[in-house]
Amino acid sequence: MKTRSNPLTRPLVAVLLGSHALGVKATYQYFAGYEPLSNVTHHSMIDLDLKDIMAGLGDNCGEDLNDCSATPACPGNACQYSADDMSFPTDEAQCAFTVANYAKTNAPACSNSYDIWMDGKNSLKSTAVRSISKFASGAESKGSDAAIPYKDNAFIKVMNEYWESKGLDKYTWGFDMIKAAFDGTQIGELNFGTVGRTFRKEAIKKGLLYLNVYPYAIWEMQDQINDCRVDGTNEDPSVKAWDEAVAFWAGSQTRDFAYGETIKDDNFIYALGDKRCENFGTCATGFSGTALVNQELLALFNRGKEQARSLECEPIDDIHEKIGTLMMLPFIQGTLRYLYYTKDTQDAKSTGELWAFATAILPFVNEVNPAAAEALYKRAWLLDFSGSYEADKKLLEQTYSKFGVGAGKGSITCESIGDLYSDPQTMLSENTCSSTSSSDDDDGLALKLGLGLGAACVACLGLTALSYAKERKTKLMYDDLVKIKAPPV
Repeated sequence: MKTRSNPLTRPLVAVLLGSHALGVKATYQYFAGYEPLSNVTHHSMIDLDLKDIMAGLGDNCGEDLNDCSATPACPGNACQYSADDMSFPTDEAQCAFTVANYAKTNAPACSNSYDIWMDGKNSLKSTAVRSISKFASGAESKGSDAAIPYKDNAFIKVMNEYWESKGLDKYTWGFDMIKAAFDGTQIGELNFGTVGRTFRKEAIKKGLLYLNVYPYAIWEMQDQINDCRVDGTNEDPSVKAWDEAVAFWAGSQTRDFAYGETIKDDNFIYALGDKRCENFGTCATGFSGTALVNQELLALFNRGKEQARSLECEPIDDIHEKIGTLMMLPFIQGTLRYLYYTKDTQDAKSTGELWAFATAILPFVNEVNPAAAEALYKRAWLLDFSGSYEADKKLLEQTYSKFGVGAGKGSITCESIGDLYSDPQTMLSENTCSSTSSSDDDDGLALKLGLGLGAACVACLGLTALSYAKERKTKLMYDDLVKIKAPPV
């Protein structure tokens, strides 16, 4: 079994993060180790919408891909929903509500999955309700007066241009994909009406998070960068937009949990990191504990918060590029997992999961190697599995060193992705690429380590070049964390 991180530095990071989350009382509740400086509790409760939507999607039909025949779980058409199964989608909302001063009056309450996605349910504004669908709509004009509007963010621009090249609307592709999955209609080259109800279910519950919420978390970081001015002013000294990005990444079910604690009910992007690390041996202790990528993300979010407060505007942009790139690491792991599980036979569930994970990373794979993206698109969207699994997987792995945006490129390596396991003793698929990173920051950190503790550790322990690269990343977290001020008692 391969070593995933330096076992000596990992506890150090845990102690540093934990020391800021245990034994003190924060002004606002922590999000799994991040202390917000503003009240973003209502924002974070958007994850409860996802929880309610998932609960209303019904049982799996157990059907094969592109087979609409009746199954024991779905005695009717296994590709369509009917009134006997559930009452969605609806042409007109079956719920109504008013909101005043963050208090909601239902008339009646939203209970239908489609209506919750469209109109929202749990994440209240002062006089309205936040909804996941609106994260993905209005993208063309969102933040139009800002220095960098939504559509021109470095990540979102890559997504927009790729999906436009595939015949989708340049700005509303995220909304349109989920709408088509609910409706069972054609979107681009995929017909949701023929792939199976369980495919649609997986596309909805995962696509909402990866294709609607993830881009919006990116936008909130961009919003904070827009608020930070190099001329010495700051339109948002409370760093509320940055806190909102964390809220949309972590979700409300991580609130009041210290760093490293097990969070059983979480279902947002933070939780995905912890879930996928168990499949790839990339958790804090290999196959259990906090995902190593979540450790890095918490450190970077904390560092960005302090820089925003200090008006260090330019470095925040680099941090946002690293965060946005690292957030996609579990998407890559999910893609690899379901590439494996669909390589020989394809049922609707596994293929729907492949669609959701692959769709989230396709624009960025295409930026590095269009051939790798086309091979993945062929499987996930055209449902053509005639190509070589091994060749297509290798193409994807070869994009890691340049995957992402700006300063984030080089953050994802073979080591950080890991190998696919069914359990800690059974490897299903080993990565085939070399683990190297070309980021400038890593080079700078290597110099610091060569002059300090890192070099001593290398000399004393005789670490290999591979483990040395991991220690450089851990040193980044250490440097970030020691700068964090303890919260007020």
